[in-house]
Amino acid sequence: MIYKALLKVIVSGVVMMPLATFAQTKVSLMYTAAAPFVTAFVAKDQGFFEKNGVDVTLQLAANGSVIVAGLVSGSAQVGLPTPTVAFQAIENGLELKAFASSNIFPDTTAAGVVVGADSGIKTAKDLEGKKIGVPGLGGLLDVTMRKWLTSNGANLSKVNIVEIQLPQTADALRAKQVDAVASLDPFVSRAVDTGVGVLIGNYFDIIPDGTAAGIFATSTAWAKANPKAIQGMQIALDQAVVFITANEKSARDSIAKYTTLPPPVVANMRITNLSTHLDPQKSLGFWNRLAKEQGLIKSDIDLDAFVIKYPGE
Repeated sequence: MIYKALLKVIVSGVVMMPLATFAQTKVSLMYTAAAPFVTAFVAKDQGFFEKNGVDVTLQLAANGSVIVAGLVSGSAQVGLPTPTVAFQAIENGLELKAFASSNIFPDTTAAGVVVGADSGIKTAKDLEGKKIGVPGLGGLLDVTMRKWLTSNGANLSKVNIVEIQLPQTADALRAKQVDAVASLDPFVSRAVDTGVGVLIGNYFDIIPDGTAAGIFATSTAWAKANPKAIQGMQIALDQAVVFITANEKSARDSIAKYTTLPPPVVANMRITNLSTHLDPQKSLGFWNRLAKEQGLIKSDIDLDAFVIKYPGE
């Protein structure tokens, strides 16, 4: 209750300021078509970014690796990669910062390993010798799915893991291009509700409470040059959380718009566990350990240096 009250103070205080108070900074924000990024969608549609001095254009990407490439090339100023993708980029010498999260665990969003309804696959062990699609190798869904497989007795060396785009979850299963997909809503619900797939396990169960999922990231150079724009986006995302809590119908409309899924598909989805503030160790420590365990990075990422905290924290 205290947290919500503080957010309302932030919202009312900023919204009452005239727009002329803020110099508009143009930002291309690159994202993947996933419902948990709803704070970005709502902040755009409800004008929260604009009211806080940021003119944001949302740009859809195929996967997190494309997002990092966009940040490096300058085709995007801000992106929503998963932490493990960002960590691999840092390991390879790229300078990145994170200034907010999209959501945290535990997460009520439907997610996990979806198999073909007629595949006969029921357990992680059954996936040995099978082909599993993931939205990006080394990304959050990939690394957590691998951890879930090994934790449930499967031999990773006997599993063929390939990349597919999340919106292809149902189509790839229907066409038998893959035997299973590591996916999340709205694509899990769509595959299950249409009878194409069956959810056999939620790999999010292995993730500690308080761990961040998606992160709002930018290059270190852009962060240094645009601190006010980053603060404006942080405030706008907090405003979006307050709005979503009171206006789920409108939030679902934004999800449908930016994931390109039909509104009826989105209508029955659960809203993710929203949280925007990053605590370096609590939010990202699990990903640091898991990325190192799976050989994605050799050295620990300096999480305190990676995170740009909210003003006053």
